Amino acid sequence: MPSIAGQPTMYTHWQLIKFRDGRRKNDQMTQFVAKLTDEDMADLAAFYAAQKPVRRTANADPQKVEDGKKAAEFYHCTSCHRPDLTGQQQAPRLAGQDIAYLRKLIRGFKEKTASDLDGTMTIATQPITEDDIEILAQFAASLGAP
Repeated sequence: MPSIAGQPTMYTHWQLIKFRDGRRKNDQMTQFVAKLTDEDMADLAAFYAAQKPVRRTANADPQKVEDGKKAAEFYHCTSCHRPDLTGQQQAPRLAGQDIAYLRKLIRGFKEKTASDLDGTMTIATQPITEDDIEILAQFAASLGAP
């Protein structure tokens, strides 16, 4: 499960719409958003954006974190998600997320089982290797306040 505290408002609102419209699948979330209005979703997105994110426990390998930082710059992750991976607009906060969640997310884009607003992530993840997925996940998980 991702941490949604501190996620950009636009990102969270868009995800709620995707759950409601069936473009993103999760039984719990689909039931939760089924009766939400657009205004309800905007209010929820603003509420969670205002919450202080807390880094999940990460037993990250320091060398993998350093390699992941270089990979994030090489693959231009820092262009959309910002250098500290806190996200902006439709690009989510990756900083401090759970390592397993980050691995699953990156693999989902690479395998085309996850989708984003405009397909940028599907394209961006195609050259990423399994080793890259691991170091990127460790780097992102290591960021943010404990």
